[in-house]
Formats: sequence, C-alpha cells, structure tokens
Amino acid sequence: MVSDLALFDIVNTPGVAADLSHISTPAKVAGYVGDDQLALALTGAHIVVIPAGIPRKPGMTRDDLFNINAGIVRNLATACAKLVYLFVII
Repeated sequence: MVSDLALFDIVNTPGVAADLSHISTPAKVAGYVGDDQLALALTGAHIVVIPAGIPRKPGMTRDDLFNINAGIVRNLATACAKLVYLFVII
C-alpha cells in the first residue's frame, strides 16, 4: 500500500534506502540527509512516522537526553506541521 517511502536522518539514509529498494515491492524508496533535504523528504507525504532520538550515553542525565531528543522532535514536528497532512510521533 506504500507507493513512496522517504527516509530522513542526519546520516546514512541513502545507503539504507538503497538496501530497502531491493525488496520486491512497487514502492519507490529515497534517502534524504540533513536539514537542507528535510522539506524534500516531506513533500507529498501523507503519513510521517518519527522514531527519532539518540540513546542515553554514559554520563548523560535524563534531562540531557530529554533536551536533545525534544529538540530533534521539535524540528521534525515543525516541518511536518507545515508540509504534511498527518504525522505520528513514536
């Protein structure tokens, strides 16, 4: 039921997109990297799933982790609010 799948992150998405494109499906898969490609990744999207965030690292407080991840989700959610019909934050 997916015709286009856009992957977005700050690194590695073109390689992951290439791997996923080998799955036998009619879906077109593309990888986008960096803030300058965020609008391209979201253009035409009907649904956005955000499994974003970094894992907690040694020495990090829960507040540190929350602040970093909240910033990531804030930027993505703001872009989604401008460009997408429906989005879900996981």
